[in-house]
Amino acid sequence: MSRVFYLVVALIGWPLLTGAQASVRTVFLPDSKPLYFQYISAGQFTMGSPESEPGRDRDEGPQKKVDIETGFYLGTYEVTQQQWLSVMHYNPAVFKHRPNHLQFPVESVSWSEVQLFLEQLNCMGLGHFRLPTEAEWEYACRAGTDTRFYWGEEENWTVHRNAWANSRSMAEIHPVGEKPPNPWGLYDMSGNVWEWTSDKYQPYDESRPPVDSLRVFRGGSWFDFENAVRCANRHKHGTAQGYPAIGLRLVYEPNE
Repeated sequence: MSRVFYLVVALIGWPLLTGAQASVRTVFLPDSKPLYFQYISAGQFTMGSPESEPGRDRDEGPQKKVDIETGFYLGTYEVTQQQWLSVMHYNPAVFKHRPNHLQFPVESVSWSEVQLFLEQLNCMGLGHFRLPTEAEWEYACRAGTDTRFYWGEEENWTVHRNAWANSRSMAEIHPVGEKPPNPWGLYDMSGNVWEWTSDKYQPYDESRPPVDSLRVFRGGSWFDFENAVRCANRHKHGTAQGYPAIGLRLVYEPNE
């Protein structure tokens, strides 16, 4: 007998009958495991960091105005080991030593492996899932702020109050959602695990073409120090390689 996949949507906020978007949606996977999504409204923001920003990397500029023309649903949390297991029926993560490890973000997944996960997920009839673009990711991370971190300019103890980063991470990953969310209700946009985006790596000034073999990941991780969890920080990695500090967060596009 074939497995029946189904979608249950929890709506919090304005009813769809008015034409407005719900602020939160919940999609249930085959094992009734939920995926939570926050609605991110369209808008404009300044992408990248100013030259004066402490800890800035050269590829974070020049800054540019970016229009996010269409609102989208972004995962409230990173994809967990449990959610990956529900879809793929195996767990690639390194951090599986604690009883609650299924609530940890999945990690050690390459960008190419994530594409297989998305392909499988998109066959379930639940709607369309994808990785965020780099611009969507930074826009959602900043959540209307223009500071180094979405909680302000200061690092040191304020970073560790808001994000799992070295050295207060105790050199390991942590369950999703243990730190405070950003102003738009998204957890762990800074720290815990880096998150893959859909974009090929390219300098912002377009002085070099996109590199097919490299994809951008964002957000910093348990392994990285304070500067890495800044909103503008960006890194690149080969598509065929996983790493214990890189995971993912999903964009959800409903069927309706």
